[in-house]
Amino acid sequence: MEIIFTKEPFYLQLWDEFISKNNIGSHLVLSSWLHSYQSYGFDYEICLALENANIIGGYGAIISKFLFFKFYIVPIGPQINSENQAVLKKLIDAIPVRAKKMRCCYCQINYPYSENKIGNHHLYNLKNEFLFTDFSKGELFKYVYSSNGLNWIDLKNYTNPDEILADFKTSVRRDIRSSLRKNQVVKYLKTTDEIKLGYDLCLLNAKNANYSIRDWKSFKPTLLNLIKNNQAKFIAVFYKNDIKGALLLIKAGNFYTYIIGGTKKEKPDLLTGHLLQWEAINLSIAENCDGYNISLGGSDGVQQFKNSFNTKTILYQDSKYYLILNSVVFNFFLSFEKKIKPLKKYIAKILFFIKN
Repeated sequence: MEIIFTKEPFYLQLWDEFISKNNIGSHLVLSSWLHSYQSYGFDYEICLALENANIIGGYGAIISKFLFFKFYIVPIGPQINSENQAVLKKLIDAIPVRAKKMRCCYCQINYPYSENKIGNHHLYNLKNEFLFTDFSKGELFKYVYSSNGLNWIDLKNYTNPDEILADFKTSVRRDIRSSLRKNQVVKYLKTTDEIKLGYDLCLLNAKNANYSIRDWKSFKPTLLNLIKNNQAKFIAVFYKNDIKGALLLIKAGNFYTYIIGGTKKEKPDLLTGHLLQWEAINLSIAENCDGYNISLGGSDGVQQFKNSFNTKTILYQDSKYYLILNSVVFNFFLSFEKKIKPLKKYIAKILFFIKN
């Protein structure tokens, strides 16, 4: 077995194919997603375990840089082609070695482990103590997003949409059927203008709900590449040629994950949100996915809406591990962070401006 670190296009394409088909694959380590951090002046790479020129495992890493601070972050992983403990251990052991070589003061990994029986083949169920003997449990660096689990709609026991619709509670069935009767048109956005139209609606929704997502200019290349490479679907709903809602799905690990979305809040309520999520479920069934990750998080109202689709929350267990590689530099960062944390959003904009 050979371990390499690379950003070569040839290997990035192979890696994306591996992640798309690997059950523990995640959109957080697709090459386009990793590349998106470069808009903030960060770097990235993939680590590959190769055997006879074939990928048998690997991970994606973000190298976060600010001033003279450097951090080596694996947002989720590693991913391997089977639960081979030897390969998994070698990949995890490679993280601090590589981080030290790159003069990072800290490294961190999010290991997708759970004993939950639902959707468990999309997670590791290996006991993880022996894998992280040199690490401490926890997360001290929180500037690279990493998931805490899945909000899973189980589809493996259904062969068609009517069967799952019948299992929803009465109010959800009623709202989905009502949305289907309102002459709304579902469209998969493909052109740059269409995609921007959908993203502008998501931005407006985020602003109105008082949360932030990446601005169009910084996220545009990533979004276009994901859609072009058939790794993502941007679905919109129109009524009388006016966009009423949109959502972004990314496929990795043989299932779709809901990333962002938004709907126009109008009266009468067209129930566009129900129609969009119903389309995501239909798409997942059509592509023989055994589930759909409607994602964790959101306001109380958003979480209540998501959970109305018979979701099962699967939280990663003891998933975050870290290792401080240079205590002097990292402790200085911690004291510095207290002052800059309230300015996180503005610093991101400044980094993007400087980079571009």
